[in-house]
Amino acid sequence: MQIDRKALEGLLSLNDRQLMMIINRLAADSGINPAEFNIDPKDIVSIRTAISSASDADLQRIVDQYESGKRAKGGGR
Repeated sequence: MQIDRKALEGLLSLNDRQLMMIINRLAADSGINPAEFNIDPKDIVSIRTAISSASDADLQRIVDQYESGKRAKGGGR
């Protein structure tokens, strides 16, 4: 997985419903049960703020954590 500024701009250009769908898919891919991952539509503003203010180091940590979770879920794939 690669996240860069262009990808973040793409996420921020999505409407709220589309962004929630992406977040839910990422959560499910990370092993989080979507039924237990109750994102409130009111949280989208906070999520957009966090996405827009993420530093390059933050992005790298996110990628590392996501990849680590996928490896753990997939048995080291």
